[in-house]
Amino acid sequence: MFRVSRTRCGPAAILLIMGLATGAVAEVPVIPLAEIEPGMTGYGLTVFSGTVVDTFAVTVVGVQENIRADGNLIVVEVSGHGLEISNIAQGMSGSPVFLDGRLAGALAFGWPGALRPLGGVTPAGEMLAVSADPPSAAYGTGSRVSPPWTLLVTASAVAMARTLGWPESALPAAGTTGLPTGWPSPENLARHLLTPLLGDEPAPAGWICHPAGAASVAAATSPAPTLVPGAACAVPLIMGDAQLGAIGTVTWVDGDDVWMMGHPFMQRGPVRLPLATAEILTLFPSRQMSFKMGSIGELVGAVHQDRRSAVVGQLGAEAPLLPVAVQVNDERGTRDYAFQVADDPLLAGSLVFWAAYNALLAEADDASLQTVRWTLDLDWHSDTDDVPRRLALSGSGAGPGGAATLGAGIMVPLNILLANPFETVRFEKVAITLTMTPGLELARLLGVNAPRRVPVGTKVLPVAVELEPRRGVRRTLHIDLVLPAGLAPGRHRLIIASASEFFGLEVQRAAGRFQVADLAATAKLLAEDRSSSTLTTALLVRGRNVVVRGRELDNLPGSVRRTVRRGVGNDGRTLADFVARQDLPTAWLLQGHAVLDLEVTSPDEPLEPERRP
Repeated sequence: MFRVSRTRCGPAAILLIMGLATGAVAEVPVIPLAEIEPGMTGYGLTVFSGTVVDTFAVTVVGVQENIRADGNLIVVEVSGHGLEISNIAQGMSGSPVFLDGRLAGALAFGWPGALRPLGGVTPAGEMLAVSADPPSAAYGTGSRVSPPWTLLVTASAVAMARTLGWPESALPAAGTTGLPTGWPSPENLARHLLTPLLGDEPAPAGWICHPAGAASVAAATSPAPTLVPGAACAVPLIMGDAQLGAIGTVTWVDGDDVWMMGHPFMQRGPVRLPLATAEILTLFPSRQMSFKMGSIGELVGAVHQDRRSAVVGQLGAEAPLLPVAVQVNDERGTRDYAFQVADDPLLAGSLVFWAAYNALLAEADDASLQTVRWTLDLDWHSDTDDVPRRLALSGSGAGPGGAATLGAGIMVPLNILLANPFETVRFEKVAITLTMTPGLELARLLGVNAPRRVPVGTKVLPVAVELEPRRGVRRTLHIDLVLPAGLAPGRHRLIIASASEFFGLEVQRAAGRFQVADLAATAKLLAEDRSSSTLTTALLVRGRNVVVRGRELDNLPGSVRRTVRRGVGNDGRTLADFVARQDLPTAWLLQGHAVLDLEVTSPDEPLEPERRP
């Protein structure tokens, strides 16, 4: 419904609003930019509370011509409903502005800290030039470069490579998910993950963020309004047991076509994102940047175009949604959460992580002193698949750094799969299990006992690894490392660390393995064990192998190896080769590593034990 204030607009404006309410929007003319002059007065439409479209007063300050390539900006001053104090609020983006009874454009921009309620209006002609038609071609991330495997390299893996004496040129900087330290709130985490994608436009549409399990996540309780000019709208990214999205205002409706916001969401061009109604609780005034507080309502369509001048979609259209099931287990029992996230190749990985992390925080009573173990089962397919594929991941984290651990384990692999340069990938469903136990189940690697010298032909190398749990007595784990037949005499390196550190070491030891040639190889790498709870013992020898198109070739004759190396360049060489490896699951999250020299010599020489931290 509409509420009209006669003190803010004349009879012509009242008739116009009534016409909009009865669907006569296509008959309302657009005022040309050339006719807009300083001092002109008019009104705008937006929702200040609930779903009621109301008016606010507008006075033209002037027109900034060519403020950007093929773009202009109408600068206005607004008043009414306390805007003189709050200034332009996030969430007002898209509010239609009428001058001389004609549509001038959408209130789209405000400036933080403004001392006057000045706003920028995107001209209507620029907005309506954006087509509302669905994208005709498949859309993706737009990236056809190698996935960011270095994000899976930990700082400890880099330190271990330095211990091995590898050249600095082979050591990439330790990867980071870019997540804030500690245990951030879901809202701050969402802003950190997603706000950089919105670009540098001032005052984008306001975020809506509700935690899992909260009563406020319910859809708007008022009758769902029809999307008409001035109505509140939302682009939901997550729905279900938590909400995450951006709210704005409808500028124009023509049949099923809807124009909104007056600025881009992420300026992605063709997209398929959900479109929903919204209900506004209130306008929250702020000295920095005011914003509307609201809730996402019902799905009513889909957003098809995300352009510089407008976000455009269609009523009745559908956007794909990815079901995400999260199960949380702790001392109090088991709880299940269900989410639906936007099935977008640029956002899906971050949104799945946000949903899982939000569910974790809903149950965490002392996040700084908990250990979290997780598993993830992903059903996905490419354009060439007849049946879905399954990717199973697992990992663990503890303490305030757990957010970054979960991000690297869940978000980064999903983003790598979505951004692969070979085939378009679509996710079908995600199931995540989070198991939380009180206390930090950490253990530090204190030292390793193993023979310093072994004779040629030794089949098994006994290794004793000393661990010190965070609380409790020291433990010794015994490992019998099977050595390969025909191990050449000489000095080799024995390495003991977690599987997580070893995976990071692989990015440095044989970078060519990550220059994969197809989607299958990418999926295979992602499926490798990267758990910090797995104790890995391995023997490295001098690098002689060659990596070609992501595949490591070993035991090549010298002449063949040199020929292949000349063909693939220096990037195809390995710094070292694994000749033996054994993994042992443990009950702890492991910290630290050990590197020992092992000399393979003739059987006549005596053996001596060696212990090194």
